[in-house]
Amino acid sequence: MLTHPQSYSFVFLILLIFLKPLASSLTLGAGGDGGVFAPSIVAGAFLGFTFALFCNTFFGTSLIYLNFVLVGAAATLSASIDAPFTALFLVCNLVPNGYALFFPILIGCIISKNLAKRILPYNVYTYHLKSQVKAS
Repeated sequence: MLTHPQSYSFVFLILLIFLKPLASSLTLGAGGDGGVFAPSIVAGAFLGFTFALFCNTFFGTSLIYLNFVLVGAAATLSASIDAPFTALFLVCNLVPNGYALFFPILIGCIISKNLAKRILPYNVYTYHLKSQVKAS
């Protein structure tokens, strides 16, 4: 089943992509301290890195990992907090000369925000408010 030498790396990265948000959700649900920014950025960065690694490994491309890490981090943050420009400027400031990727990150943020709105019409900050309105 896993015959390619880097297949175990993909399995590990995919586990990290799914386990980081799960661990954060369990921590917040249990009343622990946590946030939205860091888990979103970490999961998105791993997702972007996994995509670039997959394309480089199996399709012979030469994608730059850091570019996809930044776009993935911004897109995931934009989708989770419903603020594409906040995610854009936060991620562009993470690295020197990050504004060179302004338009790719902007496109990723807008697409992810709109896709997240289609899946769930509320975000992490308005979920509690919507559940209170439905209950009353």
